[in-house]
Amino acid sequence: MTKNGVILTGGGARAAYQVGVLRAIADMYPDWSHPFNVIIGTSAGAINAMALAGNRGLFRHSIDHLDKVWSELTMDRVFRADTFSLVRSFSAIARKMISRPIESGPVSFLDNSPLRELLEREIDLQSIRQTIQEGHVDAVGLNACGYATGQNVCFFEGVEGLQGWSVGQRGGTRTELAVDHIMASAAIPTLFAPVKINREYFGDGVTRQMAHISPALRLGARKVLVIGVSANAMCPSRRPEKPGMPTLTQVLAHVFNGMFLDTLDYDIDRSRLINQLLELIPEKKLKESGLDLSPVDILEISPSEPINEIAMKYIDAMPLVLRRLTGASDNAPFSSANLASFLLFDKCFCRDLIELGYRDGQSQSRQIERFFAKESGAEESAP
Repeated sequence: MTKNGVILTGGGARAAYQVGVLRAIADMYPDWSHPFNVIIGTSAGAINAMALAGNRGLFRHSIDHLDKVWSELTMDRVFRADTFSLVRSFSAIARKMISRPIESGPVSFLDNSPLRELLEREIDLQSIRQTIQEGHVDAVGLNACGYATGQNVCFFEGVEGLQGWSVGQRGGTRTELAVDHIMASAAIPTLFAPVKINREYFGDGVTRQMAHISPALRLGARKVLVIGVSANAMCPSRRPEKPGMPTLTQVLAHVFNGMFLDTLDYDIDRSRLINQLLELIPEKKLKESGLDLSPVDILEISPSEPINEIAMKYIDAMPLVLRRLTGASDNAPFSSANLASFLLFDKCFCRDLIELGYRDGQSQSRQIERFFAKESGAEESAP
């Protein structure tokens, strides 16, 4: 049986888009319970991954739950967004910058303790373990980056026999997943505080992540659905006629895009190129060379519309201080609402992203049907 994997990438509030795509799949297969054997989450995608893994009924019921959470989301349920809290955070950063290093702790612009409270209410860790023990899901993995070693680690929980790995700056380790792992994976650099796990502080899983698909393959998947949050293919670069000096927020927007969006696009392109090369090599030659390589069926679904343009409609929902921080109040079209879209945890914005994801999922229904062809074994996962 060829096992299916799903990769839910990071992108802050943009991860609401993933719920819409999953909703389209649930509507296509309303009687299925667990369509994915391996579930990998990174950053905000880690939240969606854990919700899927904890499903104890029909797949569409877990999507209903996710849809409700995102559709009712407000910024104060993710981080403290009132003016007093924001000013206090900025003041604390200023104090730590001038204090002695030994007195400095984790530095972040935002207090995301409300997110922990939300996760403790909405994520059922025991259900995830039962789902794995009953054989409905083989593995669940969450990516995070260790700030001491610089290693990107996939913390996973799964069936017996799965082994950890260490390849350069990438590793995988078996553990019992907890809220700390979700918080670490979703700790956007500089914005949210890193989380201590064992002896090291960990932050957002997209940091130094150049092989997004690899953890799913190492945990047994051979067909992979990647739900991204980038509209790079739909947004060709436009060079301004008279470019001015970029602002700090414009620079940060590109840094965030590079981490959250571009590395995934690169990994998909590289995997498809390897697939093409493998088709040119006779199977006998592959065996003689000792290379343990085989083609991977990859289906990518990403936004068909620029998310920053959608975000522009809801910028006023952000506190003024935060709008200034993200540059969303600038008139420069170069940055637009790009940086702000990562933090725009607003129910109206999230609903629009869910609707976009649903439309994109429907538009790729034939590709989804081919992905879940009978040989994939997905039907055997159905109740």
